[in-house]
Amino acid sequence: MNCYDFELNISAYIEGELKQAVRENFTIHKEACENCCEKLSDISRLMENLPKISLLRTSSQFDQNLQDKIREIENLGPSIWQRLIQFKPLGFEPAPALGFALAMVMIIGASYLLLNQDGLPNIDFEKLSTQSQQNTPRKFEPSVITPTKNLPSMADSDTSAKPNPKYLENRIQLVGSNK
Repeated sequence: MNCYDFELNISAYIEGELKQAVRENFTIHKEACENCCEKLSDISRLMENLPKISLLRTSSQFDQNLQDKIREIENLGPSIWQRLIQFKPLGFEPAPALGFALAMVMIIGASYLLLNQDGLPNIDFEKLSTQSQQNTPRKFEPSVITPTKNLPSMADSDTSAKPNPKYLENRIQLVGSNK
């Protein structure tokens, strides 16, 4: 038996509740260890003197006052400042947690603004054309391809008939404007 087990079994030894094998180990350790023997004698003397202690008289309101004070102390928690200092959201210290939260708000806000941006950007074409004219000396001339044959338009033809691939050649026209 070690000193820790000895201390755990002192009250059971004094009250005579130890089993035979444990009591023998207890006695062997008591005789071998001076500190544990001294602890046992101190506790035994305390148990002998305990009934001789006179009772202390208190006021009739003592118990009620004591209970009120205990409730008052239990209900008092740390102040708001102490709670804020001790607050650790997600296990972070307050300053890094605040920085992380602000970064997340900025990312979410920027994403929202970028994804919900309505409308097209305002482009001043006149300003762009004057800038491009200054940079390039030649004037823009669009190329136009005119069809060589007069083909019926799609609205004039029967949609159930299969189109002939040779009539679909040269159907795209590029048209430019001079604004």
